[in-house]
Amino acid sequence: MRLSDLLGAEIVDQHGQRGGEVHDVRLVQDGPLVGGFGASLRLDGLIVGRRATGGRFGYGRRDMKGPALVKLLASWFYREGRYVRWDRVRAIEPDRILISGSVDDLPEPGPPA
Repeated sequence: MRLSDLLGAEIVDQHGQRGGEVHDVRLVQDGPLVGGFGASLRLDGLIVGRRATGGRFGYGRRDMKGPALVKLLASWFYREGRYVRWDRVRAIEPDRILISGSVDDLPEPGPPA
C-alpha cells in the first residue's frame, strides 16, 4: 500500500455515514531498528475532515502560536478535522476507506502522542 492510496479517500463508517476525506497521516517512529536510520515508522492513524488547510500548517493544535488573525482563520478552516486510529480501519477500497464504529465518535487530531 502507498500513501497515495490513502490521501483523498473518503472515510465511511459501518453505518454508511461519510466522515470526510483523508488529508494526512500520522506516523510514529517506534518500530524495529533499521540500520543507521533508527526505529522504523508505523502508521498510527489518519487525519480526516472536510477541510484541511489549517491542519497542514499546524493550526489544528490548540498550543500552536502564530499571528492571531491567521490562527483564527486557519482554525476555522480546520474545525471539522478528526482522527481515525489505524486499528479502526476495516477495509481499503478504491477511493474509500471503511472504518468501525461511527464517524460521530472520532476525536480531534490533537498533538502527536
